[in-house]
Amino acid sequence: MELLQLRERVLLLEAVIDNFPGGILLTDKNLNVVVCNRQQRNLLDYPDTLFEDNNPTLRELFHFNAARGEYGPGDVQELVSAKMELVRRREPHIFERTRPNGRIVEIRGAPLSRGGFVTSYVDVTEHRKNQQLIAELALKDPLTGLANRNLLKERIDQALARARRGEGFAIHYIDLDRFKPINDQHGHEAGDRVLIEVARRLQAAVREVDTVARVGGDEFVVLQSNARSSAAAGELAVRLMELFKPTIAIKGIAHAVGASIGVAVSDIAAGSMDKMLRRADAALYVSKNGGRGRYAVHQDDPLK
Repeated sequence: MELLQLRERVLLLEAVIDNFPGGILLTDKNLNVVVCNRQQRNLLDYPDTLFEDNNPTLRELFHFNAARGEYGPGDVQELVSAKMELVRRREPHIFERTRPNGRIVEIRGAPLSRGGFVTSYVDVTEHRKNQQLIAELALKDPLTGLANRNLLKERIDQALARARRGEGFAIHYIDLDRFKPINDQHGHEAGDRVLIEVARRLQAAVREVDTVARVGGDEFVVLQSNARSSAAAGELAVRLMELFKPTIAIKGIAHAVGASIGVAVSDIAAGSMDKMLRRADAALYVSKNGGRGRYAVHQDDPLK
């Protein structure tokens, strides 16, 4: 009866190992590989020949991995020695390793009370991609791929910190002219394609150190780094205005989309993103009242 119960427990353990959603590696107190399930062999691309006669030792497995570049560049013996040193410490561990094929594997290991280790390996590549996508969505406009208001705030906060050390910057608040009729007459799909093209033109017109953001339906902001004067900001504003002279063709229809721009240049009183945007918005109001299709630079009143 005891032998039968033991056999049942062994079968149950084997079923758990075989159905574990990842790789399992088990070594004994002499660091011989006792278990390396099929998921582990597939995940790490272990050839069957590696287990044909007897299972390898952990050192032999490390050597196989190091020789094929699994641990990155370096001397094979040194890489193996470094791995064996970690084993000798007998410490629980969890880390991620990016394989040469680009897959990301999460590795969790724990020492056993009677010696040896049990280690699990799980492919977390898609999970990490999803995490990255979620993080990007939190900071990017989903339609245009530009920075959204959250990322813009981060960049302006950084610019304000640099401004306190003497490095100026400027905010260009851009509002599209004649955009609403496109949506009304040709539908939102046409409007979206216009916004995407506007975003492309703006992004192509600025430097890598600058930031282009979409902050509203047809409102954009360009954060111009290292703009030390209204004149420097004005030069960029002129270039931005030029972007809107060529029409935008959507399904064979040429749309004349203009823009009005309000510019605010940082100074000692520019203490927050909201204050800078209020200044730029006030300049935008002046620009629109002047007949649209132009830019204005905020003057005097710091809008405390």
